[in-house]
Amino acid sequence: MLRIDLPMSLKKNVMVPVFSLCVLSLALIGSSAVTAQDEDDSGNDYSNDDSGGLSFKFGGKVQSDLRFQVVDKEVGEFYNKLKVPLGIRRNENILNFNGQASMGRVAAVFDLDFVLYGHPDSLQEMGDLSLKQKLDPYRFEAHAAYLEVDDFLFEGLDLRVGQQLVLWGVGDQFNPTNTINANDLEDVLLFGDEQANVMARLDYALPTGLDIPGIAEQWSISGVLVPVFKPALLPRSAALGLAQVDRMPLMEAPLRYRMLVEEEVAKSRFRYPTVVNVVKPSLPGTDFDNMQAAVRLAGTLLGQDMALSYYYGRSDRPQAMENYTVQTNRVECPAGMASKCTDNPDDPGCAGCIKGVLSTDVKLQYPRMEVIGFNMAGEIPLDWIDPEIYPIGYRLELGVYLPRRAEMRIMQDEISLGGLKQPQGEYDYETGRRPTVIDSTPFLKWSLGIDYSLGTHVMLNTIWVHGLVDEFGAGDFFHQGWTVQKAYTQGDEDEMFTCMVADRMGLSKCNYSKYAVEILRPRLADYLVFGMDFKFLDGRALLRFFSIWDLTGVYEDRWDAGGRVRKHYGMFTNKGFSAVIYPEFNYNFGDGFDLGLGALLQLGKDYTKFGDPAAGGSFVWTRARYRY
Repeated sequence: MLRIDLPMSLKKNVMVPVFSLCVLSLALIGSSAVTAQDEDDSGNDYSNDDSGGLSFKFGGKVQSDLRFQVVDKEVGEFYNKLKVPLGIRRNENILNFNGQASMGRVAAVFDLDFVLYGHPDSLQEMGDLSLKQKLDPYRFEAHAAYLEVDDFLFEGLDLRVGQQLVLWGVGDQFNPTNTINANDLEDVLLFGDEQANVMARLDYALPTGLDIPGIAEQWSISGVLVPVFKPALLPRSAALGLAQVDRMPLMEAPLRYRMLVEEEVAKSRFRYPTVVNVVKPSLPGTDFDNMQAAVRLAGTLLGQDMALSYYYGRSDRPQAMENYTVQTNRVECPAGMASKCTDNPDDPGCAGCIKGVLSTDVKLQYPRMEVIGFNMAGEIPLDWIDPEIYPIGYRLELGVYLPRRAEMRIMQDEISLGGLKQPQGEYDYETGRRPTVIDSTPFLKWSLGIDYSLGTHVMLNTIWVHGLVDEFGAGDFFHQGWTVQKAYTQGDEDEMFTCMVADRMGLSKCNYSKYAVEILRPRLADYLVFGMDFKFLDGRALLRFFSIWDLTGVYEDRWDAGGRVRKHYGMFTNKGFSAVIYPEFNYNFGDGFDLGLGALLQLGKDYTKFGDPAAGGSFVWTRARYRY
C-alpha cells in the first residue's frame, strides 16, 4: 500500500488536477459492476483520513487462476444436449488497482479489476484471426466507485454516493438479510460475493447522550436508495438447467402431472420432444415505482451487536413468468444412424429420430418482495470456567420474506400431432386461473453460526443455514411447498395416450396423477456448514477444510396402490446424499506473494442440490497472487 500525504499549504496548488483525476477515475469505472467495501480483500482501509490534508492511498494485486474440470456434467438428449466438459475450466489473470483520494471530510474511492480471460473467444470466420479482442478477450470490473462525506449537513450524518456495497448481514458467507445488492455467483469460489450498484446511503450516528453505558451504546440509523435494479450474476453452468424441461416451476401439482403426460406422449408417440429455445430475462423499468429502498437501526445492546432492517424491492433471482411454444418440423437423428432416416423417419429402423420439436421461449421476471431483517452477533465468555479458555463467537441472521404472488402465462401457437390439435392462444388450465410460480405466503431464511478458536492456530466454524441464496418461496417445516428436481412418467404408453385423448374429447376424465413421478425438495432446505482453518509455519501456511451437507434430502412422489405416496430419502441414503467438500492449501512467501491450490467437490445424484449439472460439477484449482 502506497500512501502520499500533502500538507495543507500545498492543497490549493493541486486541487484542480486531483479532483480531475478523481472525476476521470470515477467516469472510467462508473458503468461497470462493482464490489465496494470499507476494506477490500487486501486489507486496505478506506476510512477517511481526518488529518485535514490531501492524501492518497494506492494498492492492488496481480492474480492468476487456473482450474481443471475433473467430472463432466451433461443434460439433455442428442437434439438439445448441453455439457460442462473435462479440461480447462478457467484460465484467468487479474490486475487489480485500488485507492482513495481524501481531504478532510471528503473522500473518493475506487477499486478496478482488469481481467484477461486467457483463452480465445468463439471464432466464427477467418477474419476473427485478425481481431485482437477475439484472440485475447478481456473485461473491466469496478469493485468500488463512490464519494463519501463525513458530517454531511450536520455532525453525525454521513453521505456516500456512487457504486457501492451495503452489507448489513453478519453471517459468514450466508446472509439472508443482504438483500440490497445483487448476488455475484459467477465464480463459485467467491461464494457470498455481491455486486455493487449505484445508490445513495445516509448514516446518522445517534447522539452519545442517548447511550446507556453497559446496556445500549453506539446506535445509528441508516437509509439507502437504489435507483436502478441490478439482477444476480449467474454461474456459466446455469445454462445446463435449460435442457431440464421436466422441472416445472408450477405450484399446482395436478397441472404439472397433466403437462408432464402431454409432453411425454408428444415425445414418445409422435416424436416431438419439448425443448427450450430462448430464455429472455425482462428487467424492471427505470421508473420511480421500481426504485429500491432500505432502512436499518443498529447498535449494541448488553454487549451484543444488534440490527433491525427493512428492504423494499425485488428478488435478484429470476422466475419463469411466461412460456410460448411453437411446433417446429425438423427431422434429426442420433449420430451414427443411417442417413436414410432423415428422408424416411417412419422407417422401423429410425425409431430413435425425432420429427420435430415443440420449441418454447421462456420469459423471466424478477418478483417483488419485502424483507424484514434481524441480525445479532457477539461472544459468549467462557473465562468463568478457566481464564485461558477463549470465548465462543456467534452470529444470527434472520430474514422474514414477504413475496408478492407471481403467476405464469402459458401460450402456444397452433400445434397438430397425429390429428390432435391444440389451438393457438393461452393454455387451458381448467381452473380459470393462471398457475402460481410464487405465492404470497411469508417465509423465513436464516443462518445461525458459531466459531471457536483453539489457540492461535486452529479456528472452527459451524453454521446452520435455512434456505440458500437460490431458494425462494414458502416451503419448509412451517409451510408446505416444493420444487421439482426431476419428473418422468410410469405406466403403459398406449394407456396414457388413450387416457389423454378421452380427456381432450370430453369422454372421460383422465387421472394424470396415476402416471406422473416426481423427485421433490422443499423450496427452502436446511444445510450444515462446517469449516476449519489450521495455520502453521509461523502463520505462513494455511490448511482449510470447508464443507456443506444437505440435511433435507429428496422425496419421491408417485402413484401406488390407488393413491399418491411420498417416500423420503435422507442425507445418509444413496438417493438423498448431497454435499460440497472444499480443501485448500495456501502458503504466504512474504512480500505480498502467495500460492494456493485446492479442490471443489460437488457430490450427489444429478437431481440433488449439489450434484445438479447446473451447479457445474467438481474441479481442482491453483492460484498465484501478489499484493502490493
